[in-house]
Parts: sequence; structure tokens; C-alpha cells
Amino acid sequence: ATQFTTHAPLVIIDPNNECPDYPAIIATNQEGALAAMSYLTDLGHRRIGHIAGEMKLISANQRLQGYKDGLAAAGIPLNEDLIEIGDYTTETAVICARKLLSLADRPTAIFAANDMSAMGVYEAAREFGLQIPGDLSVIGFDNLREAAYLNPPLTTIDQSLEKMGTIATEMLVELVKGKSLPINPAEESNLYKIPTQLVIRDSCASVP
Repeated sequence: ATQFTTHAPLVIIDPNNECPDYPAIIATNQEGALAAMSYLTDLGHRRIGHIAGEMKLISANQRLQGYKDGLAAAGIPLNEDLIEIGDYTTETAVICARKLLSLADRPTAIFAANDMSAMGVYEAAREFGLQIPGDLSVIGFDNLREAAYLNPPLTTIDQSLEKMGTIATEMLVELVKGKSLPINPAEESNLYKIPTQLVIRDSCASVP
């Protein structure tokens, strides 16, 4: 854990566990991940892989928990073989996806903890000669601009990244003025939550 001190106002987006002392903004990651999983299980998927994110971040832990919650909600037993720990980069996700797709009983769907990781799944699927979504459904998280332009366009969870930036800026302006931010009454903390939303495009199909 890096300890850092600053006298400048600071607002953290997507905090790790070591920085609770500063105001922070985070998506409702667990709920978003559960929505992604519910969508896949409703399409009939039972073997769903997960490429997790950088585990020192709260978001990655919450998305992994949402993955597990989604399995539990659908009555699917947790299979650790279907979970690969990535780091939110495309390069690492390619390696993780290759492992998942090399399993004797490979997953029919992969929930990537972010869109950059989903791009790695696309790359690995191409290497394996698999069609998305015909052979493999893929769902991401973030709703980066690029997600809409992938082939096929990526189904993902929108976490309103621009809104996070706007709110963080507004919070900083208040701090710079010397005002203290209101404590979030629901949380009794200085962690602000942004709701997520499922964005359905063309990268998921029902199980044949």
C-alpha cells in the first residue's frame, strides 16, 4: 500500500481499500455485475467464465462478488476453474481468455470485469476460431465509447464514467472553495455511488 499525503484537495474515482480517508466515487459494481450475470443466465448460460479485474481495487472485488451472486441466484455451483484473475488490461485478458477457452468443457459465455478485458476475449475467440455470439457470448463492464464499435458491438454495463468525472470535478470545486462535502447520509461515509445500467448490444446469444 502506497501511503501518500497531499494538501491539495483530492477526490478518488474507483478507490482501492487503502484510501477511505478521501471522498471517493464508485459505481454500484456488485449490482451491475449481478445484472450482467442475470442477463447471461436468462439466456440459458450455465458455464460462465469470469475474467476479474485488479483485485486491489474495490470495484474488481465487488464485480467478482456480483459474478458469484449471479451464479447463486441461478442455482449454478461456483467453479473456480472458470475464474481467471486479470488486471483490467486487454493484454492480460487475452491470456486469461485463452486459459478459459482451452478448458475441456469451455464456457459458453464470459463476463469480463471491464470492456478492455472483453476486448481481450474477442481477440482470444478469434484465435480459437470461435464466433461471437454464436459460439461464445461476451459481456463487459464500463461502456467505453469503443464498446459500441467492436465487431460485434459489445453488451456491457454502463457505469456512467463521464458522470463520475463530472461529479468528481464538482466535488473538487467545492473542496477548493474550502467547503466540506456532505457526508453521504445513506452510507455515513464519503463514498458516493453511481448507479449502473445494462446496455444490450450484439455480443450475447441464447445457448443453442
